[in-house]
Amino acid sequence: MRFWTSLLALAASTAAAIVAPPAAWATTPASGAFTASRACEAFQSFRKNTNPGGVTLSPGTGYTVLESHDAGWTRVQVPGARPPERWVPNDCGSATGSVAPVPSTAKRPTAGNDAPDGAGRGMCSTPDQHDSFVLAISWQPGFCEWTAGGRRGKPECEAMEDGKLKVSNLTLHGLWPNRQQCGISYGNCSNAPMTLSKETIAYIGPWMPNFLYEKGFGEHEWRKHGTCQSLNPDAYFRRAVDLVKQFNDSGVGRYIRQNIGGSISRREFYERLKTETGSDAYRDSVKLMCSGQYLTEIQVQLPRDFRAGGSLKQLLGDQPGGSGGGTCRRDEIRIEASGR
Repeated sequence: MRFWTSLLALAASTAAAIVAPPAAWATTPASGAFTASRACEAFQSFRKNTNPGGVTLSPGTGYTVLESHDAGWTRVQVPGARPPERWVPNDCGSATGSVAPVPSTAKRPTAGNDAPDGAGRGMCSTPDQHDSFVLAISWQPGFCEWTAGGRRGKPECEAMEDGKLKVSNLTLHGLWPNRQQCGISYGNCSNAPMTLSKETIAYIGPWMPNFLYEKGFGEHEWRKHGTCQSLNPDAYFRRAVDLVKQFNDSGVGRYIRQNIGGSISRREFYERLKTETGSDAYRDSVKLMCSGQYLTEIQVQLPRDFRAGGSLKQLLGDQPGGSGGGTCRRDEIRIEASGR
């Protein structure tokens, strides 16, 4: 009798193990650009293999990254697709800018899951452990007009379309503390709320137009990135805006603004950057991001101890960083004007 009881118990435990669901996979908000290396399918749901419209990525084209999935997928915006938010396998291409998808064979470490520090948090979600920054600067008219879904539901984009808002300066996407060994996992370091003074909101508004209408995007940037550095929300956003102002007023920033409604030369942009900094090494520190041939963003690699307020060379640091790339493939880069 004891033998049959043991056998039944073993069978029950084996069946439970077979039907037990796997550990949950996690998604993480991400930023940057994904450049396709081949024409792979872009799924609305990778679990169900649904692909409305039979959408595929175009080799050599960059797509805006929305989030990453531990199972080896990256969610991107595909211009012209309906819906535009699509999942693609990580081995379909590579990320440029400040992020890189987690390889499909690896799991991303999460808080408490990697090497703990004294505070008991994972190194990829512990504040003030970054080794560099990326200053993500938007060309707002290009983003609103040429990034799929960019205008829909974004009040600043709708106001530009209606002519109620005109943007003719570079604007702030975000200031991202980075930890190289964490990839896109470094973020969401605390639950500290984003509390901003009225004076700070007024200061930010012209340089981060979403703040003129709501705070949702700013709250995302604070939660994901701002909580991982040591400044309070007022100081963090003011510093980020000051950095955008500095780049906006630089020689390469003026080159962009002087050609609104027309185009710039990618080669000429980097020649001017070389002249302004005195070295061609800074090419890898400044990445031009495009949707097709239209400029949407500039990503600037900064050292942890960057020096603001001086020359562009001083801001970028004595040892240029970055990994090159960017998603602007043509020499001619169009600079979209605000409005219709």
